[in-house]
Amino acid sequence: MQRLESIKNEKLILSIAELKADHELIKEIQARLNTIGMYGFKEDDPDGLYGPRTETGIEAFCDAVYLDCADTGLFGPSFAKALLEYKSGDNRLPTWWVGGSKDELATQVAAWGRASSITDRRQLAYIMATIQHETASTYKPIAEYGGRRKHYAPYYGRGYVQLTWKYNYEKYSAVVGEDLVNNPDLAMRPDIALYIIVDGMKNGVFTGKRLNQFINSERCDYINARRIINGTDRADLVASYAKKWEKSALLN
Repeated sequence: MQRLESIKNEKLILSIAELKADHELIKEIQARLNTIGMYGFKEDDPDGLYGPRTETGIEAFCDAVYLDCADTGLFGPSFAKALLEYKSGDNRLPTWWVGGSKDELATQVAAWGRASSITDRRQLAYIMATIQHETASTYKPIAEYGGRRKHYAPYYGRGYVQLTWKYNYEKYSAVVGEDLVNNPDLAMRPDIALYIIVDGMKNGVFTGKRLNQFINSERCDYINARRIINGTDRADLVASYAKKWEKSALLN
């Protein structure tokens, strides 16, 4: 991270034009953003090009650490220091979300999706469709029925999507900065539940299948996208929800 270190230590200030022209610096920024979950390379390596994903990632990071670099177009030591020292889990959760109506939830899914570099509204629509189905149209985090009797209790399903098994609670404890292992009911907290479903569907946490495998620039397979969560169980129904959510202005 030599370029970021130089900006921090030498107190350099770069304009947005200078930033875009410095491909080694862009590579470092992309690598750091990816490490903290605000870029998402998929299978690509950092390419040093200032494209839409890089721009979105920088904007999301600046919002998370309350810097106005993305607005002023000036990037200096404060930006470099914050990016170098930022830890996964710091300010990551949409903690201002404490639950509400389905319309409010849709607005938050869109906002947090954009912060996670999800720019395809069809992917956002499928997240909302999954929430609708998994919560029985209550749009509230729920606990798995009979969960306390499950052999994997106390790590039974909770949230907007059913987060189960201890290793998943351990994984998200590290990410969100809360002890879900000793306090698994925290997975019912709306801000944590929201982060888990967006992150889990984007990155294939639940079944190994990811949103961009089924919904991308080449295809939109709402039926098989169900495999992200639960095989093809009620796939037609969830797909019908997604088609309706795709038309919603709330996901703009």
